[in-house]
Amino acid sequence: MPKEIEEQILNFIKEYPPYGPEWTEAELGSVGIFVGHSRIYNILKKRGLTTAKARMEWVRKVSGEIITQDEIARDKEKTKNNHIEAN
Repeated sequence: MPKEIEEQILNFIKEYPPYGPEWTEAELGSVGIFVGHSRIYNILKKRGLTTAKARMEWVRKVSGEIITQDEIARDKEKTKNNHIEAN
């Protein structure tokens, strides 16, 4: 795949990190960039960005936000404690 198209895909992901490969394929197709969702997935997989959470963390790193291990651990704990006990 040409580097220019790969860069356009990554730029799109920077703007819309929650979008998965299928949604990204549809949105890029509407602006004239025709790449299959499997190729988009392979690009994301190569960079370890297959989950929305990984893409969000990547965008934070790319944008210059400082991410410490404490922040990552805190975020993991938040997701674990979503259960509410009810009678």
